[in-house]
Amino acid sequence: MTDTDAPEAGPDDVAFSLSWLAEDGALRGSLEARNVSEHRVRLSGKPQLTPLDAEGNPLETVSIMTLELRLPGYVELGPGESATSQVGWAAWDGPAAGGTVRVQWPGGQADVPAAGPPQPSATGPATNLWSSWFEGDV
Repeated sequence: MTDTDAPEAGPDDVAFSLSWLAEDGALRGSLEARNVSEHRVRLSGKPQLTPLDAEGNPLETVSIMTLELRLPGYVELGPGESATSQVGWAAWDGPAAGGTVRVQWPGGQADVPAAGPPQPSATGPATNLWSSWFEGDV
């Protein structure tokens, strides 16, 4: 690590908020990460989403990771700064979601209560959840 590199954010460094909106039976939304630490941090890659049931157990959903190139493959956040990832969930035909989503990134994981519908209204197999790169909020 050089003097200009920020360490990967750990669970105590960032606070997440997730908002879902229903759209044609699917859910589309945004995942915000805010640096709550007193130092600069990095969020690498795309976040992985895993919805949880009412007891906090992971649902057997599929989270896809597309492979488009992005350089750099991270965003750095100073104290108090935030970044947003666009997210989606196409359909679900399994046990009821409890309204909380486990967010995983290279530095850790956090269980995040979601605002909005707990699951898509469209039914189908363990259909894809997806997320985009974090973009720094201006």
